[in-house]
Amino acid sequence: MSIVTLQISNLRNITSASIECSKHFNLFFGDNGAGKTSILEAVHCLSMGKSFRTSSQEHIIHHGENAFALFINFLHNNAKIPIGIQRSRDGNTKIRINEESLSSATAISSYLPVQFIGSASHRILTDGPKSRRQFLDWGLFYTQPAFFQAWKSFQKCLHHKNAALKAHAPQDEIAVWNNELAITGTALHEMREQYIQQFLPFFKDIMSVLLKEVDIQLSYSAGWDSKTSLISALSKNMFREYHLGYTLHGPHRADLIVSVDNLPAQEVLSQGQQKLVAYALRLSQGLHFQSLTSRSPIYLIDDLPSELDATKRSLVTNILSTIEAQVFITGIKSTDLEQILMLNHTNRMFHVKHGVISNYLSEKCFT
Repeated sequence: MSIVTLQISNLRNITSASIECSKHFNLFFGDNGAGKTSILEAVHCLSMGKSFRTSSQEHIIHHGENAFALFINFLHNNAKIPIGIQRSRDGNTKIRINEESLSSATAISSYLPVQFIGSASHRILTDGPKSRRQFLDWGLFYTQPAFFQAWKSFQKCLHHKNAALKAHAPQDEIAVWNNELAITGTALHEMREQYIQQFLPFFKDIMSVLLKEVDIQLSYSAGWDSKTSLISALSKNMFREYHLGYTLHGPHRADLIVSVDNLPAQEVLSQGQQKLVAYALRLSQGLHFQSLTSRSPIYLIDDLPSELDATKRSLVTNILSTIEAQVFITGIKSTDLEQILMLNHTNRMFHVKHGVISNYLSEKCFT
């Protein structure tokens, strides 16, 4: 499972680019602002339907142009699948897979699982629970077929119940929504709980390589006192929720707790150690995904040389090489990436300058 070719049109400072990708490591170097991260952003947009840098899609369209367009040939089960997306300034989006037009990017996501690791990835420890719920739900989306429908059902029930609370609807109507939430919420909770138990051994193995001197514990908070049922928690707090206008308990309040000696990890670990934990979470999630599907996610790693020292970079790239993941990595200097280039003869390196992408080896031959 890999991207064979990537074409980018009018995305930030890249007006037109076509990249023949390695199925292993793809390395991009160049000055700050050259367009390196925009390449990762293009792959992320194809997979997730959105940028990891901004919530305003209009801002990533090249100045003076009306739309950006992204296209890949994707190798899946030995067949090449063409996937394309075009988004205009007015928000109009066109998505095509195998020449078929689609209305949602969800179908692309199922083909193209992507893990992004950047300079802010350690914030999965320091930010609120939402980012950690999203981490868990990424894993479930790709490994548990029933998850997405369960998640949508719960979100729909939660939306309707909160609307009823804000409108001060009759309490018997709230009770109906509580029953629905309890059914969908418990199903979602059980999936997350099971996922963590399956994922945990992979995380411990990666941590023993990246940060063996620290004992990191992962635990799951359900979003209510899980010693009782969700319907009990909802019923007990009905009057309080009625006054506040929103639902206090349920999987929308769940959290993945990361701790060291029963203390929050972000209060104990240095920022460098936090980054290694973030890498371990993403890498072990990929290993777990591979163990269940015989596929690996595509990893997008921004500015790896400035994030990790040479020893830790080598450990990370060796893990990625072992699981045969396709990887896109950026850095400022070619010398910081050449060791990775030598890991496999199929690896490729590119120079990015003012939005123009050139093959590094070809460039060297003519200079």
